[in-house]
Amino acid sequence: MYKAQSMPDEAEKAAAAWPRVILFDLDGTLIDSVPDIAASANQMLAREGLNPLTVDEVRAMIGHGIRMLTKRVFAARGQELDDGALDYKTSIMSGIYAENLTVLTTVHDGAREILAHYRALGTKLAVVTNKPQLATETVLSAFGLSADFDLVIGDSGLPRKPEPDMLLHAVAQLGATTADTIMVGDSPADIESARAAGIASVGVRGGYTNVPLESLQPGAIIERLSDLPNAIEALSAHV
Repeated sequence: MYKAQSMPDEAEKAAAAWPRVILFDLDGTLIDSVPDIAASANQMLAREGLNPLTVDEVRAMIGHGIRMLTKRVFAARGQELDDGALDYKTSIMSGIYAENLTVLTTVHDGAREILAHYRALGTKLAVVTNKPQLATETVLSAFGLSADFDLVIGDSGLPRKPEPDMLLHAVAQLGATTADTIMVGDSPADIESARAAGIASVGVRGGYTNVPLESLQPGAIIERLSDLPNAIEALSAHV
């Protein structure tokens, strides 16, 4: 069981043989970045003389990388971009967001504690996100989270989630197998990529999804990150 104020004892460490690896999504799972993403998107729209989007509208667009986000932002304002225009607008969005990565972004309640808990158990931890690699590393560093992870995989060339490639690469890099790994995320891209990779998944409520988590059928659903140990305990019974 999770003890927020104490280090794990030997019995807990023995019980933590599974999973050996936990892969975490970033945006919507460990951090709430939508205020900065929405502000950046609206700055881009303002340059085009277009009306801003609400934070809730932008929240539903997140999860498939910045290029898809840019496409969805302009589509919401009635503009369908061809590939060349989309590449150009994506570069603009990337530049604006790079200057506003941590202005309004916050770390989710319980994130620091749950990472510390599993590090103390000896579990290998990784971030696997569709966010660009440099932006991911910058955000983790800004919030003092870099040292919590054995591996950080952002968008740097591999096919993005919901394809399984990023997850499978993380598993291989950490010397693990899909059978002793779980994916923790908040969106369809997270749950679908885990399913495609043959990895158990835990869905976290309150993130960036435009469909009910139940419809995605993750292995378990939690209300908050502090519930993760209970979900893992339940999942381990089926391993």
